Amino acid sequence: MTESVDGSGELPPGWAWARLDDLGRWSGGGTPSKQVRSFWENGSIPWVSPKDMKADYVGTGTDRITDAAVANSTVKLVKAGSVLCVVRSGILRHTFPVAIAECDVTLNQDMRALTSHEGIDSRYLQFFLRSQNQRILRECAKDGTTVSSIDGSRLEQLRVPLAPADEQRRIVLRIEELFGEIEAGEQELEKAREGLTAYRLSILKAAVTGELTRDWRERNVPNETGAGLLAQVLNEQHATIGAACGAKSGWRAKGSKEVGLKTDRISSYALDKSHLGTLPDSWVAVRVGDVGFVQLGRQRAPQHHSGPYMRPYLRVANVFEDRIDVADVMCMNFTPDEFESYKLQAGDILLNEGQSLELVGRAAIYREELPGACFTNTLVRFRAGQSLVPEFALLVFRHWMRDRTFQRIAKITTNIAHLGAGRFADLAFPLPPLSEQHVAVQRATELLSAIDEAEREIGAQADEAKRLRQSILSAAFSGKLAPQDQSEEPANALLERLQIMNSSRRSLDKGNATVERRGKRSGRRRRPSDAVREDML
Repeated sequence: MTESVDGSGELPPGWAWARLDDLGRWSGGGTPSKQVRSFWENGSIPWVSPKDMKADYVGTGTDRITDAAVANSTVKLVKAGSVLCVVRSGILRHTFPVAIAECDVTLNQDMRALTSHEGIDSRYLQFFLRSQNQRILRECAKDGTTVSSIDGSRLEQLRVPLAPADEQRRIVLRIEELFGEIEAGEQELEKAREGLTAYRLSILKAAVTGELTRDWRERNVPNETGAGLLAQVLNEQHATIGAACGAKSGWRAKGSKEVGLKTDRISSYALDKSHLGTLPDSWVAVRVGDVGFVQLGRQRAPQHHSGPYMRPYLRVANVFEDRIDVADVMCMNFTPDEFESYKLQAGDILLNEGQSLELVGRAAIYREELPGACFTNTLVRFRAGQSLVPEFALLVFRHWMRDRTFQRIAKITTNIAHLGAGRFADLAFPLPPLSEQHVAVQRATELLSAIDEAEREIGAQADEAKRLRQSILSAAFSGKLAPQDQSEEPANALLERLQIMNSSRRSLDKGNATVERRGKRSGRRRRPSDAVREDML
């Protein structure tokens, strides 16, 4: 079968090309006034909007309106079994959602419904529309709209390869059977993916609590205690770390927000360790700001959008978990002094400072993917000190994002979660001896790499399932999926009956409109009863 809009492709014997408009009756929707409480309170009639279009069948679990809303607003009842389509929504940038009404429903103004005529299987139409997803988005999209929209008239003219009525049902049953098998496999893939997610969290936790290196410690008795390690950390010259980030006068650089080392005495060194659990005796809990330099990036203000020192910078859109993406990088002006303060160097860890709550603190190591890059205040930079391996710090930060430690300290402003450089620097950090850090990093890297590889394989299988679905649909609507019976009534005969019925319906609608116009002029409103109208159709 071709994708020709005019339906010029060759079809199997007994099939015929038809327009969607020939196969059913279209209806739209609306929104009852939210100001009228009687339209919404204790409603029993489903009111479907694009947010509900996430399954094959919709109707339950949606918003509901009352009979009064149907009688006194623009919404009308749509029969169970109708094909529901989204015609205005951001989702139309990539997907054309189609579902079946599992009961009588109403629609909002961003939806349309096609109630199929007798002899036309609604699921057949639904599967066909899904098979044409990209074509519909490409050929039926409205131009010049702020929100992605479908042109209803173009959609109505879409050509459908119509099989005989009984063959439609056989095709639908076969698609459902094959899709069911695919779905069962996808459910297993999802279980495997969830298992890998849990396993990754357990590996990260084991790495940053000492469980992953327990056997190593038993064979390699540490030469230092936790107290000795703490003393070593506190004796480090914080100016060394500060200078590494271009800081002046010890640890603070002009115009930047930086949190440097604290010099509390060991006897008064107290901090909240509740999120760390029990650490091995040779480990110590220290502040993040005691083992590294924390700095918030430079603001992206209008005065920096141009100038003689335009340089690339990274922002929150570039930093993913354990991965920096430089496919979309912007530039702004950094003076020589600012560049010295905000330039990135290999080994720096960047964390999302402003993000959705579940992703706040998402971290990755900068490995000079973009030489000469700086960073903005949507990110926090952490540069490890002498007592810390950067890759071990990354394990800790990844664990904190996944176990919600970062979520617990984040502050929410205008629906964005902010990590906060100061709050981050004051978090208690689990610090092992350097030698054990290297072992933990090596072991965790090997295990996490295996998990990543398994996830890539799952992703490949999921992609293959999508391709297989599309192949099944392609076969279905070219007559290659279900057996054909030449003794069955051909689709042309069915279409002839539908054309007669449609002609009668249009005449009825025209007469009905005339009656209504006359009724309005005379102050009265007359129209055939619904029962008579249904009999005529």
